[in-house]
Amino acid sequence: MHLSPEKIKNILADSQAGFYLLDKAKGDHSFSYVSLLRRLLNIKKVGFAGTLDPLASGLLILASGSATKLLDIFHEWPKKYLAEITFGKTSSTYDLEGEIEEQSNAKAFSLEILQANLAKLTGDILQQAPIYSAKKVQGKKLNTLARQGKKITPPSSRVIIYDYKIIDFAYPKLQVEIKVSKGTYIRSLAHDLGQLLGTGALLSDLRRLSIGNFKVENATSKIDLNLETLNKAKISPAEIIKLLD
Repeated sequence: MHLSPEKIKNILADSQAGFYLLDKAKGDHSFSYVSLLRRLLNIKKVGFAGTLDPLASGLLILASGSATKLLDIFHEWPKKYLAEITFGKTSSTYDLEGEIEEQSNAKAFSLEILQANLAKLTGDILQQAPIYSAKKVQGKKLNTLARQGKKITPPSSRVIIYDYKIIDFAYPKLQVEIKVSKGTYIRSLAHDLGQLLGTGALLSDLRRLSIGNFKVENATSKIDLNLETLNKAKISPAEIIKLLD
């Protein structure tokens, strides 16, 4: 991301500019945190980097004032998630929000087979977006087209799956940490893994642990959110601009 000296000067001169690490609760909409910050800070210009679905929790990075001009930086950085994948079920949305079908023919498999198939989904891969997603085709969101009953082929894009770390596995549940590049759909990873294993799978829980070097353990939860905690947790634009070097 390139910024002219003049733009950097203007951002640094804005007393309202800042970044905030928040821990989004499961069930909340990401945009609700924008409204919350606008009210607490009494600032209209608030945005966030990387939306989280309502069923997901974890790190949400928000910016206020002219710091919003720097939000695209965070999209470029790797992200780490803790995902729960349930085998033996499929979903139209690849998660718990869609129409779920039990796969009666699904059979349990060993840890070794799981690891071998995770390896197939590691590195630089071509990933197809979920039909029910905000990905756009000819200017329209896929989920809008899908709800209209139109037959569409979701686009595919190159993404990088840096690594997996299995936290717990007891069929049909898998808890795994995943580090991925921008544009990666964890829902699609769950679906694709289920297809490889012949069981079907869906994403049953998701928590974002980090974006770049920023971690959820340093984030503020909504229950602790007030003007005082925001001011204490504020990250200056200068700290973010340093990371551009």
